[in-house]
Amino acid sequence: MMIFVLGVDGYIANALTQRLLAEGYDVIGFDNFWRRKWIDEDMKSISAFPIADMEDKEQNFKKIGSFHFEELDIVHQDTLFDQFVKDYKPEAIYNLAHNPSAPFSMKNKQNAQKVLINNIVGTNNVIWSIKKHVPDCHYITIGTVGEYDHYSNIDIEEGFFSFVHKGRQSNRMMFPRRPGSIYHVSKTGATYLIDYLTRAWQLRCTDVMQGVVFGSYTDEIDRTKIYSRLDFDEAGGTVINRFIVQAILGMPLTIYGNGEHKRSFLSLNDSIQALMIALKNPPEKGVVQTWNQLSEWHSMNDIAQMVIDEGRENGLNELGLEITAQWIDTPRVEFTGDHYYNFVTENLTNKGYVPTRTIKEEIGYTIKKLFIYKNHLDKYRNVVIPRIIFKDTM
Repeated sequence: MMIFVLGVDGYIANALTQRLLAEGYDVIGFDNFWRRKWIDEDMKSISAFPIADMEDKEQNFKKIGSFHFEELDIVHQDTLFDQFVKDYKPEAIYNLAHNPSAPFSMKNKQNAQKVLINNIVGTNNVIWSIKKHVPDCHYITIGTVGEYDHYSNIDIEEGFFSFVHKGRQSNRMMFPRRPGSIYHVSKTGATYLIDYLTRAWQLRCTDVMQGVVFGSYTDEIDRTKIYSRLDFDEAGGTVINRFIVQAILGMPLTIYGNGEHKRSFLSLNDSIQALMIALKNPPEKGVVQTWNQLSEWHSMNDIAQMVIDEGRENGLNELGLEITAQWIDTPRVEFTGDHYYNFVTENLTNKGYVPTRTIKEEIGYTIKKLFIYKNHLDKYRNVVIPRIIFKDTM
């Protein structure tokens, strides 16, 4: 089975590719290395784990299974990508070639445009190639639970729902979106584009709404040591990964606002598990399959306390690193008080998904793995402090 993985050099795709190869799939990976570039040039940061260059990755991936890499930009080299689709006729395409950062998208107008173009036009280019050459191909991509309104005060359904309004029963409709940044707007736009083109052209698409991914563990990475990048700067690093690096560096964990606002989370290994379930359970033609892809949801205060507790249990305090929390003004446009927050998660569970690790377990594992890089990370301690203020975007 031929699989295309777009964004193969990224955090999730690097781990996913190793799982695909280990299970016997043929993989062609594509990437334009934009993430490496903007983390380096825009954020002046690095990956917490040293990551191999793509030439070394390709050689090591080939030791696992059938792999080939092409450097390619799906937005600006869509004709070339279209030719690859025509020539190799993939049975599934994972589109993970998206910019995943709300702060990066809010830094300035130029960044906002790059994110909107990459995430929406890239999606459009890939689906047009599928329609033209491989209409039975399964298109799989990751949306984000950030497309939803975190403060809706109702249960968050799985992509679609129906309701009674003024005595009338609705048909199946898309669950309301209310994005919280230009990045989330781009993902919402891609979601509506996928929904329309799937219906119009009778395609097979899976667009999962995923929580915040964190951690570094998969069975394959433990064996191969081909690590996924783990960013910790204010734009590339998700909150748990940032807190972990702050703890290792002996810095206060920077909690935004009151810290009572809740978000949903999923470990890297469980993200890969869920994406493999998607591959093995394609939808019917003309149907967008979606689910809420997450394991737990907690307040920021709870997450910070887990990092503090795991840091102590893993000996950081004994090394003179007293882990504390610091509450700062939120740089985002968000409510940080307590609120109702509950997800429906039946679709993925019904397909056999079982979480492999709790948040606390994954935090402990990552602290131990990252601590040996403490001295190197110390050179970049300034990048975890938020400087991009969403209200002041220029």
